[in-house]
Amino acid sequence: AAAPAAAGAPAAAAACLGCHQTMGRERYVHGPVAAGACTACHLPKPGVQHRGKPGKEGDSDFEMKAAGADLCYTCHERKNTMPVVHGPIQWGQCSFCHDPHQSPNPFRLKQAPVSKLCFTCHKNDKTVEKEVHGPLGQGECTACHDPHQGTRRFRLVKEGPELCYTCHAEKRAEFGPKRFGHVPARLDCSNCHDPHNSPNGYRVQRPVPDLCFGCHPDKKRQVATARTDHEAVKIQRKCLNCHDPHFTDYPRQLQDTPMRLCFRCHDREQKATDGKMLTNMKALLEEFRDWHGPIRQQDCAACHDPHGTDNFRILRKGYPREFYAPFRPEQYALCFGCHEPTLVLEPQTTTLTNFRNGSKNLHFVHVNKAEKGRTCRACHEVHASHRPKHIREGVPFGGWEVKTNYVKYDQGGKCAPACHVPRGYSRRETVRNPIDYEKFQAN
Repeated sequence: AAAPAAAGAPAAAAACLGCHQTMGRERYVHGPVAAGACTACHLPKPGVQHRGKPGKEGDSDFEMKAAGADLCYTCHERKNTMPVVHGPIQWGQCSFCHDPHQSPNPFRLKQAPVSKLCFTCHKNDKTVEKEVHGPLGQGECTACHDPHQGTRRFRLVKEGPELCYTCHAEKRAEFGPKRFGHVPARLDCSNCHDPHNSPNGYRVQRPVPDLCFGCHPDKKRQVATARTDHEAVKIQRKCLNCHDPHFTDYPRQLQDTPMRLCFRCHDREQKATDGKMLTNMKALLEEFRDWHGPIRQQDCAACHDPHGTDNFRILRKGYPREFYAPFRPEQYALCFGCHEPTLVLEPQTTTLTNFRNGSKNLHFVHVNKAEKGRTCRACHEVHASHRPKHIREGVPFGGWEVKTNYVKYDQGGKCAPACHVPRGYSRRETVRNPIDYEKFQAN
């Protein structure tokens, strides 16, 4: 039986339904079809008898009231007025995507879900990887892209992170109060995350650290060529062990202050890359409260480069690792980054250092030697000590520890290590050594 014509439909529409019996039976029906107004779009050609069956292509005995999208625009607002227009719209072919009569799909789309329709023109390389973005996994391309036109590239419905925050509102709340934003994250999440699919977790474009090295080639070279590695950049989450890739309250995208970051690993003894055991630095600093300046500033990276260097213990600059070393200024480049090199270059002084006997510069005496200069580590603990000026209790020397036996006085001090008999110094008046006890105690 023929489908009934809509109430009040023209007699011509009833005649159409006599042959086109399924018209109007789908869930979503175009308005003119539902109203039985076939002639709103189709017009018989004057003087041509409708044959009741389709002719050859291009040989229809009906003609459209207007060509292509212009027919649609007689009722619908134009969809080609913005800078970025979808191809079918630009070509005036609305019927590439929409059935002009009826469909079981919303908006009378020819296929569902939306992604299946999109993939009739676009290559389906967006859902083939392990990690697929939620909207795309549900076939909802239009959650992010306007299917007709827009002002933004790819016809995105919003720009940059604002598009992502449409669903990820918790990220807006998390990131908003933070002081420092990673530039790629501030500009566009898709700088690092693929908005469609990826073989990597969180749909990142490439695995870390290769993703990071795309913007930081200097760090790639440094990590690859450093003779002393920092294991933190090569294990587990690699760069993300220390850096937050989004937003943080700490400079350089650090997750915490440098010292607290270091204590995530250096709160226990562990083996270094050279096979020696590293001190439990957290415990050492809790026990010894006279801290070196960089430690007081909680800035371990002032001396150590966390990405790796050519120096032992990933030190940024030269620092002698031995007890004895011939003096060369470049060997002490790390120390001279903060301390004046004249400290060990001038044999006599009354201003450069308090470690002097009268005007004799005792730093010069100990360090500035052509053969067996005492290095900084011979007397000073570079991290922390019980004693002022970071004087060490004892120094590892061969297989035993040399005690310093250091005592500080108002105008000088004395020490009696195993390397020499007790000796003292006074800034007020020169002490004769071995110690002139009367003069020493008077000073």
